[in-house]
Amino acid sequence: MSEVCLWLTPKIFDDLRDPRPAIEAFLDHYGEWIDGRAVTIVFATSNGDHLLCWGGDRTAGFDWARYNCFAADVAPRAHNLDWLRRVRDGGERSFNPYSAGPMMILSEQQIDYDVLAGCYAAVRDVARARGIELTLLEYLEPGPEFCRSDFKTHRHPEVAVAGADSGGHIVPGILDVTLPLAADERAYAAYPRGFASGLPAGDFVAAQAAAYVNDFGLDGVLLGNQFGLLGFWDPAHAPPVTPERTAGIGRFFAAMRAAFGPRQIYWMDTYWRADLERSAWGMPPQAYAAMDAILVSAFAVLVERTEIVPNLRSKAALRGPRVLFGLDFADPWYWYRTWLDDRRTYLYQRKVLAEHADLIDGVSFFGNDTFGHLVPDGPLTETLDTVRKAGR
Repeated sequence: MSEVCLWLTPKIFDDLRDPRPAIEAFLDHYGEWIDGRAVTIVFATSNGDHLLCWGGDRTAGFDWARYNCFAADVAPRAHNLDWLRRVRDGGERSFNPYSAGPMMILSEQQIDYDVLAGCYAAVRDVARARGIELTLLEYLEPGPEFCRSDFKTHRHPEVAVAGADSGGHIVPGILDVTLPLAADERAYAAYPRGFASGLPAGDFVAAQAAAYVNDFGLDGVLLGNQFGLLGFWDPAHAPPVTPERTAGIGRFFAAMRAAFGPRQIYWMDTYWRADLERSAWGMPPQAYAAMDAILVSAFAVLVERTEIVPNLRSKAALRGPRVLFGLDFADPWYWYRTWLDDRRTYLYQRKVLAEHADLIDGVSFFGNDTFGHLVPDGPLTETLDTVRKAGR
């Protein structure tokens, strides 16, 4: 196992304007995972709309993923009353609302692009001082799951009409890379004078993401939650496959590769095998060649356990992108703790890691929970022991 891909969110910072202490603590805590491995950090600021809206003004502010169980316009009081009645009073331990937890704001800190640039720089500086060769990625989510999504739900809802489950609530705002954008006169990093109607959303995302990465000195992006493929997490949710949709998806990934050049493109998959991604979602086979790494998703709240190994085998068989196996401890945006709440899947993930280490180039996991705390030593150590016993 040559790579560890750690996610962090701004929730780890007591003071966004003084990020170094939290970064030092983060790298200390995961030191044994980092030692001797290639290190990637995914800095998951928001749903990625701050990237999509970036126009060059570093003083502009934006919302960030500072919530537990954000669900757009869903009334928090109604959700929390349902949670109280079913979970606290009724003892229910369901998928949701139990796993999502109550709706709440975890931080009142404000962020703008200048503050965020300071956080990126601090991650770089602390890693460099420790001799860590770091790959630093920003996160780009296709939907509105974790905070307000100005680009998808306000500026350009015409390309984000699909919805997805967000903490037990279906909310609209999933970006479809195959749809055309309406005209927009706002300044964007990739389109300083705006753009005319008809620009494919995928073309915009590719050019804008590359411009953002370049402007902030990052190494690439992680495309989350099967970015590019509509119908989250289950083939039954996918729209009909048409030649036009498949061509549009292929165009998006080709545009990403062309725009990014040597910079890194990581992609979080559908939880399902590559053959199903092709047949059910219309993923063109050549699109995988645009990726530097694929995160094989295995989050307990969503995965079909019987699909984990077949999916892992299918992604390894591509013989192209590096294969990162997704481990599950806790979630930065929901309150569940997998080693407590779904022990069966938690242990099965470690079993797969031990028995199929030859298929895996690295692992990926969330480095902080919804409260901004790091993964506790107990589950972290027992998982690292599994890696060591597998000789990886």
